[in-house]
Amino acid sequence: MAPGGDRLALRLADDAPVRAVATNVRFVGGAYSRGFQIGSRGYHDFVRTHVIKAAPTDRFVVKGREVAVAATSDGHTTMVTLKERYHELMTVFTGPPPSRTTLIGLFGTLEIQDHPRGMRVRPERFTQGDTALEQMAVTVADRGTIVVPGPRQAGRVVPKHRGKPTRHGELWRVPLPGRAADSASEHDYLYLVAGAKGAAEVRIDPWSQLDAADLLNWVDGLDAAWTAA
Repeated sequence: MAPGGDRLALRLADDAPVRAVATNVRFVGGAYSRGFQIGSRGYHDFVRTHVIKAAPTDRFVVKGREVAVAATSDGHTTMVTLKERYHELMTVFTGPPPSRTTLIGLFGTLEIQDHPRGMRVRPERFTQGDTALEQMAVTVADRGTIVVPGPRQAGRVVPKHRGKPTRHGELWRVPLPGRAADSASEHDYLYLVAGAKGAAEVRIDPWSQLDAADLLNWVDGLDAAWTAA
């Protein structure tokens, strides 16, 4: 389930295990613009331990929910996460931690509903904020990462010209920046797969043990479809 409540059905071409699912959302309104990431329980601790290397600096409660703050030793990055029963909502600041009053105000103006299938979150109506971007990222073992833009953004990423037919729609191949065209392999492209109800951007895992034919067959079998809330 996306932050706006729409449901994503992502059909994979084989039974390779899904390693991670993360959701990105950005809210805007007037001069306000802030991005958040949604992960399952334990997301904050995983990121601060294995990705950003940040130490805990504060904990407090907003609307009955725990908020955890962690900062890097150089003071250049601060991650702040609201923890719900099933999911966690994180935002990252450049620089030292904002004041607790600022953070309480930030999370206190969000309307949050947590479910096993996803977290629904949006600005409270009085803020006049809106959702500018939604996307879901799915990492599949030994295959790659699939980024699915939300329903409102899907049409913006699909080219106007026709793509190559796939099992569920069409496919386009876009060279990644800085890759030499004369020695390009399947890892040197971004693959865009689109069907009637959604689109997905696919980046192949450079360390995949599958041969090129199997990887491309996996991309060919992907299908992302949104259902309105």
